[in-house]
Amino acid sequence: MRLSQNFLINRLILSDIKNYISKLRPLIEIGCGKGYLSAYVNPDICIEIDQDLLYLLKEYNPVHADARFLPVNRGQIVSSLPYSITYEFFDQITQFSDIIRLTLILQEDFVKKVLEYPTYISFLINFYFNIMKVYSIPPSAFRPEPKVFSSLVIFERKRKFIPEINSIIKCISFYRNKSLRNVSRLCGLNSSNSKKVREYKPWEIEELLNSLGLNYA
Repeated sequence: MRLSQNFLINRLILSDIKNYISKLRPLIEIGCGKGYLSAYVNPDICIEIDQDLLYLLKEYNPVHADARFLPVNRGQIVSSLPYSITYEFFDQITQFSDIIRLTLILQEDFVKKVLEYPTYISFLINFYFNIMKVYSIPPSAFRPEPKVFSSLVIFERKRKFIPEINSIIKCISFYRNKSLRNVSRLCGLNSSNSKKVREYKPWEIEELLNSLGLNYA
């Protein structure tokens, strides 16, 4: 597997990130790399997929693991998340009700889609988390430099995992160009609304579900 490794090295940003981490423990850092961020946030567990880097992380309880298959399921997460696994990571993390808070550096384009564009993953994230974009981070803050800007984003869990909701959101997102009336027939729901799924912003997911006969405040 090809590893996506762009290490955040800007000291001002590294130092600032710790201000957005709560006192909740355990603090799990994903993708610790060479330990640049670890030195500032002092994680309880350090998850790293690259075995060649584990020796640099020995004071942070390193675990050789893939962020798409997390070996821990409670606490809060901090990460400069590899862009290539973002979708799979969030699909998994919604299921861990005891992961309460995430402080993440994400590709800015992905963040924009999560906030504005009606897809399965954007609806799903907005259903389970309150989202706050803090600021943008330029490519020059990393080594090697990525081709895109990044964003520091806070995710605060607002509800526990509801097994059936992920399947429902996946179905209605698949038919986002159809009216709610047609979507309700295709997904086994109930609505006579002529509005199309794509007309809802991701943060309007509760309103969308309510319009399909589901009650989620």
